[in-house]
Amino acid sequence: MSTPSHVKVFFEPVMEQHSPGLYDAAETAAATPFEQAVTDDGRASYDADGFLVVSGVFTGEEIERGKNELEAMTLADDPRCDMVCYEGEIRRLLPPSTAQENIVSGKGVGDALALGRQERQLPDLPAKVRAPFIRKFMGFLQTHSDLHAIAYHPKLLTLVRSMLGAQPELFQEMALIKPPGGREKPWHQDHAYFNYQIENRIVGIWIPFENTTPDNGCMFAIRGGHRAGPRPHVKRRDWQICDSDVETIGRVCIPMHTGEVMIFDGKLPHGTPVNKTDKFRWAIQFHYKAQTAVEVPDDIRLASFGSDGKNVTC
Repeated sequence: MSTPSHVKVFFEPVMEQHSPGLYDAAETAAATPFEQAVTDDGRASYDADGFLVVSGVFTGEEIERGKNELEAMTLADDPRCDMVCYEGEIRRLLPPSTAQENIVSGKGVGDALALGRQERQLPDLPAKVRAPFIRKFMGFLQTHSDLHAIAYHPKLLTLVRSMLGAQPELFQEMALIKPPGGREKPWHQDHAYFNYQIENRIVGIWIPFENTTPDNGCMFAIRGGHRAGPRPHVKRRDWQICDSDVETIGRVCIPMHTGEVMIFDGKLPHGTPVNKTDKFRWAIQFHYKAQTAVEVPDDIRLASFGSDGKNVTC
């Protein structure tokens, strides 16, 4: 099998499991209709909590087309994207010399992680065998029109503009697939991954293509946690906030219906637990900034979020 040279392929190490209580939450978030979200009250709620779940942005047909396109990417020999990232568990199906590399746990995961180990081609496995291990796609909007339409949907851009307080500019797209048994994305702040001034607002958009629950890896966040500013990140199961530093006060579970939108501040602490079901959890994520946002070098960003995070990617 020949993989186009422009596609970067990464294998993660095998990850240890998170502790059972790390995603316990005393409260559950509810959705706000789009028309209410873009009012002064909606913006005030977003500013206070650091996030808002919004319904009524997309039609069911728009979401279904996006999901179908994403599913097709997992089975394609050329997914027409910049990067494909595989969960470490796929190593158990690879030849011994490849499978044994980077199978680590505990603190050693961080040193092996970074972007993972780069390969020149997709795993030499049947498409239906390798597909259940795909965790992430990046760089696909220019080649997948239905996903591009979601990122630039007029109602979505209106929502982003309202919370950003400026004309938005999309600067990153990711498809975050949590396959059956798929790993946790530990607690973190997205701004920790981006070289923009701390004062610059970053807005994240997270859209599930399936109903999300605590069992299949829905979002969890610290309500109002963005107001505390940058938090130190360390390499453990990912580049993350230390488990012991994740407060329980304000922790909120955010189950969502298919096609609802979670819009959140780049400094909001959030994470998603392991998918404990036998079905995929499909989601797509975009990041927007103001056109006037100012880039900074690595050392400035890492002075705020921790020097352990050099050259990692969200």
